[in-house]
Amino acid sequence: MEHKIETIPFELTIVGKGYRVKTDEAFQTIPSLWAHAEQDGFMQKLIDLSWEHPKCTLEGLLGVCGEEAKITDEQFTYFMGIRYDREVPSDMQYMTIKHDTWVVISNVTEAWNQLYEWLPFSQYELADAPCIECYYAPDHCPENELWVPVIRK
Repeated sequence: MEHKIETIPFELTIVGKGYRVKTDEAFQTIPSLWAHAEQDGFMQKLIDLSWEHPKCTLEGLLGVCGEEAKITDEQFTYFMGIRYDREVPSDMQYMTIKHDTWVVISNVTEAWNQLYEWLPFSQYELADAPCIECYYAPDHCPENELWVPVIRK
């Protein structure tokens, strides 16, 4: 599995909206949430707010999965948003993630399976922070990545 380790030495404040998702339906539900966000203009609003003041490599449309990397509950909150350091827009919520070490894997769809094959043999274990799907601007390579919070074993 190709991956890189990234460090973000500051709190991430993410603004957007959270949606309850059944864990066993997540791979079907989450794409439909993004499609709806595109249709109702929410995605464009996030795009307009993002990239104003890039601060780190985690810049793009973000899908924050739950409250911790290991999702074991029947449902979790999928938070669609962007990293943002200004006043929270009145029609949005915010969340803060306090973690600094991330394993980053390209191609979100394949990354979830690759992660659980790689993790047991790595020097890392999952941290108590959520995984983040990052969808970059159209000209970015790679197009998307999965950011997984980790700590050394």
